[in-house]
Amino acid sequence: MNYFYKTLYTRDQPLFEVKVILLFLFSLFFGSNILIQFKSASSVAGVVILLFLPFILIISGIYYYYKIFQLKEVNPIDIIIFLSLLLPIYNAVTMYFIFDMKLMKAFYAVTGRFYVVMCSLLYYYIRADKITLKQYAYSNLVLCWFCFGVYTFVSLTIPPQTFMGGLEDGLVGYNPSKGGYLYRFSSAFLTFGMIYYFLKFVLKDSFVGLILWMVLMAYQLFIDKGRIELVSEVVPMFLYMFVILKWPQFFKKLFIIFVIVCVALLIAYLIDPKILTFTADMYWMFIKFFLGQKTGEGSADMRWTEMADVYYYLMKHPSYIFFGIGTPKKEILQLNVGNVVFGDIGIVGGLLSQGIVGLIFVYSVFLYPIFIWFNVKHYRKDLLFNVGILSTGTIFIQSLFNGAIFYSFLGIMPSLIILECYRVKEKVYWKKVRSQLNTHAQKT
Repeated sequence: MNYFYKTLYTRDQPLFEVKVILLFLFSLFFGSNILIQFKSASSVAGVVILLFLPFILIISGIYYYYKIFQLKEVNPIDIIIFLSLLLPIYNAVTMYFIFDMKLMKAFYAVTGRFYVVMCSLLYYYIRADKITLKQYAYSNLVLCWFCFGVYTFVSLTIPPQTFMGGLEDGLVGYNPSKGGYLYRFSSAFLTFGMIYYFLKFVLKDSFVGLILWMVLMAYQLFIDKGRIELVSEVVPMFLYMFVILKWPQFFKKLFIIFVIVCVALLIAYLIDPKILTFTADMYWMFIKFFLGQKTGEGSADMRWTEMADVYYYLMKHPSYIFFGIGTPKKEILQLNVGNVVFGDIGIVGGLLSQGIVGLIFVYSVFLYPIFIWFNVKHYRKDLLFNVGILSTGTIFIQSLFNGAIFYSFLGIMPSLIILECYRVKEKVYWKKVRSQLNTHAQKT
């Protein structure tokens, strides 16, 4: 077949594209923080999100009532989501006792984290075969490229200083080694796309997958300039490739990636040699930071200062080490702890906000993907199954540095939904195999 007539995907249900787009819109509004990042610039998005929250909570409440009291059965996704709802409640109660914040005000401050309940509805529709895993994965890829387009356009056309005083804290940062002011966009769905296309190349020998992976990596390297994000994405990918491939295949894939990277860097050098010099300097600062050396870079050295502030605060209040202080506003945090940003210091910020109790609770979630990995045999080489496994591994590595999972389970839920579906598929497959064997034995 001529390559230009080769289909890019196969439809597995009627209205395939419609369902993908609807899932994309649902995830855009209620399964991500993409629009919330721009809530000051787009009040319409904020209004839509707030208006739909009561409906999602009501529908989810009906769903859980039916599952628990009528069917009297729940699945692991239901349990994980139900338990994850305890995390914002736990944070609100902690803030009430430590900072004397009114309980209702504390609950309102964590309202956005209750959107995780919508993942129960997504999983239900997948299990009911109203939507498929392929449609769900494609909708996440559409969201990935949507983010890529919006983030690239904004980064290249609108100076970050424009939004310094208007947008949500943390969207715009300043780092001289990265060229001054820059955006700090969420990379959650970009990471999903990177993992998907990387594994499509590794498992399916897709050259197109390799190129698309390189495009997304180039965005991270040259536009986003998130060093910790890039390292926490690349390291698990190559470790995973080493685990699932035999040595000859591993070195073959590694060589192909190396050649393509060299070609891309050569093109970047021919366009402007300063691009590579600038990038190399950024990562040299990154290495010095992890060696504990003074970098002279404000944002890197500031992280050591933030961690020192957390250490001294917890030494003054030892009981907070066990229960945490919740997630108070920046002003309260600065007044009591210091100039600390939870997302900057990863697991240290997680310890401050959630305490040892919260950390144990959050990290216990990663035991479930490990359990599934050891129990799924037939679908071990399936692309989406491996996307789910590698995604959870990447989120674990990222939690050590930016700790988004300590404040919301939305980031890990897509991979957990995929893995739970494969756990059920595996169970159904072996049940059919046993049934066929029993039938064959009875006939003979």
